[in-house]
Amino acid sequence: MTDTKYMEASDFAALKASVRAGYFTTGRDGKLASYLREMAVNVTDWEQGAGSKRRALFVIGDSGSGKTRSLQHHFATMPEFRPYRNEHSETVSPVLSIDAPRPCNTKALAITIITAMGLPTRERMTEHALFAVLKSQLRERGVKYLHVDEMQHVMRHNTPAAIRHVQDTLKSLIQTTDWPLHTIYSGVSELAELLKGDLQLANRSRVLRYDALSCPADAQWIASILQKVGNEGCGLSLSAELLDDDFPEKLCLAGNGAFGSMIAMVQEACFRALERGRKSVTIKEFARNYERDTGCMPRDNVFTASRWRDLVPGHALADLA
Repeated sequence: MTDTKYMEASDFAALKASVRAGYFTTGRDGKLASYLREMAVNVTDWEQGAGSKRRALFVIGDSGSGKTRSLQHHFATMPEFRPYRNEHSETVSPVLSIDAPRPCNTKALAITIITAMGLPTRERMTEHALFAVLKSQLRERGVKYLHVDEMQHVMRHNTPAAIRHVQDTLKSLIQTTDWPLHTIYSGVSELAELLKGDLQLANRSRVLRYDALSCPADAQWIASILQKVGNEGCGLSLSAELLDDDFPEKLCLAGNGAFGSMIAMVQEACFRALERGRKSVTIKEFARNYERDTGCMPRDNVFTASRWRDLVPGHALADLA
């Protein structure tokens, strides 16, 4: 058990940082690792002159589903994606990961990528010139994998012409013959629009869905969060309500099936218990945090309502509308 009654603020902050840094695997991790491994093999194949044209990966799922964290984890743990020292003893990072700005268009995307490499840009530069610099610098710096998170932001305008322009821009990045650049785009469901109506881009891409979890199918993964965060991370015991077979379903409903959101909910409930010097975490911590985060009425609290299966978390403020 963690003795939290007299825990120093700095110790508590360190504990929270350690818990939040933990990574939780699910069945999706094996598939993501497989896709990334295939991408790394294809880089080698391209360097040997015989690579596949599939040089893009789209990772699509709802907000909070864990897409970004999963990619960051695998970039850090798979040898092919970790920084290394080249023959000149320089550190080379084969992955460049950026967040697409909002609002965004393809020119703003190019500027963001160039800026992330520490290079200056001029607003007067044309989009064509910016992408020429971008491609050249990615090659010069040894970047073989470009990851753009929140890629749906680039679809600033939803007109057919605007979407075609984005599609053409993405194809140009993975059609370079003098450098085996591969691209990874993560975002919410709107991102799927880029793969519609363009067989060339679709035929050059793979897609991995980060679907919402559900109970009872994914109850084991959801229950594992409690053990890893509550018991192992925070040293707390779990109250009887949290060990009930219904609790994973309640947590899943409250988090809209988003694995990352459910992890955050468990973490915050445990931190709330620790702040109050308790040795166990109960359903009360979850209920209070849920009320605070959603603004729901007590009768609409997923964790305490008698007819909780009938609730829709997105309607928590319906009485105010």
